[in-house]
Amino acid sequence: MQSNRSRPLAAFAASLALGAACAAPALAAPDPMLAKQWPLSEPSATGAFEAWTQSHGDGVIVAVLDSGVQLDHPDLAANLWTNPGEIAGNGVDDDANGVVDDVNGANIVAGGGNVVDDEGHGTHVAGIIAARGGNGIGVVGLAPTARIMAIKVLDANRAGNSSQLARGIRYAVDEGARILNVSLNGDATSDDLDAALRYAGQKGATIVASAGNNGRDLDLRPSYPASSAEPAVLSVTASDKGGGLLGFANRGRSSVDIAAPGAEILSTARGSRYEYRAGTSMAAPYVAGALALLAAARPDMPQADLRAALLSSAPRMQGLEGLLGSGKLNAGDAMHAILPGHLWRATSVAAASATPAAAPLRVRLRTGHAVRAGRRATLRWSAIGTPKVSSWRVLLDGRRVATLGRDRPRLLRKRIARTGTHRWIVAGYSAEGYRLGSATRRFKVLRAR
Repeated sequence: MQSNRSRPLAAFAASLALGAACAAPALAAPDPMLAKQWPLSEPSATGAFEAWTQSHGDGVIVAVLDSGVQLDHPDLAANLWTNPGEIAGNGVDDDANGVVDDVNGANIVAGGGNVVDDEGHGTHVAGIIAARGGNGIGVVGLAPTARIMAIKVLDANRAGNSSQLARGIRYAVDEGARILNVSLNGDATSDDLDAALRYAGQKGATIVASAGNNGRDLDLRPSYPASSAEPAVLSVTASDKGGGLLGFANRGRSSVDIAAPGAEILSTARGSRYEYRAGTSMAAPYVAGALALLAAARPDMPQADLRAALLSSAPRMQGLEGLLGSGKLNAGDAMHAILPGHLWRATSVAAASATPAAAPLRVRLRTGHAVRAGRRATLRWSAIGTPKVSSWRVLLDGRRVATLGRDRPRLLRKRIARTGTHRWIVAGYSAEGYRLGSATRRFKVLRAR
């Protein structure tokens, strides 16, 4: 067993800067750099256009555990996850999750909610997953209306450790992400990382992990978290334009699950720019994006079934035999696997480059300002927005006190004896466990007369 001491982790990718920031977006205009994105523009590369006839990943949260994300990048800003229980910039942990001002994610390295990307790796990964489509600028992500939750676990040198990654995984899962992209690697694991990966699996999440860029066989020399035996971990290696593996990409028949494009990948970059990078760090987010497409198309299916569909439908390519467990990513084939003929839409959804994101769920709480000790405090709530809530969870001072189905009255009465200030939190969840929105309200319990 590995010791509980933190193990070093790092992200590696070759990069080449491309251009300056683009002009302001035009509504529903095509993405001018799509033709330069060979994994998307070439029909056989990832099957993107076939998958887009059914799904764009609307509203699905994908956590990017990396060096951070440029939040105001014009191709990413519209697709950021926003924590509905947090008030920006007030220096208060409004949703009582242990992180102050985590509006778009968490900084595990330095603490707090400042997820600024001081290296660029995370911004590039985020764009591969969910660069906004149809805004008339730059590139498009494989899941162009998914939501990016930014979790900073690497510093400006792309370095971190297994304990930071473990805390980031737990944060992402607790905040509702069921797809987590981890484009970083280390030669050893630790007890806390193993426990976090197990926790993610127990919560129904998938960890999409890059296999690493050491040109080695992971069956013989593991790399973590890609080599974890936890079933929730999906290990991804990188293919080139010809369908073979990149020379430096790790492989392993038992240790690596699937291949995805990792050569000459154009995506978002720091400074509102765009750049090419290469490596398994770029391949993993294509798989994460594909899972987001599938999750949006079949929100009733658990992640384990979506993973199985993705792997079973991956076409086996000549030259990949014996190098990995399945074949090459094809999101279109996977979409057919989860949407048999009677479920496939004859009329496709609107073009990916023109689809708006679903309106977020907004929750409003109503409760009295104060109540006497020993009497019942009454809570009511309402909600607006397009996401479909399957259940409501009610927390009092951070502890869950009720779970109500969507057809139950949005009302709770609770007798409270302890005087002082208390806090309600109400959160709405989808059928597959995504946290769609939440709200917080404080009230006082006064001394009994």
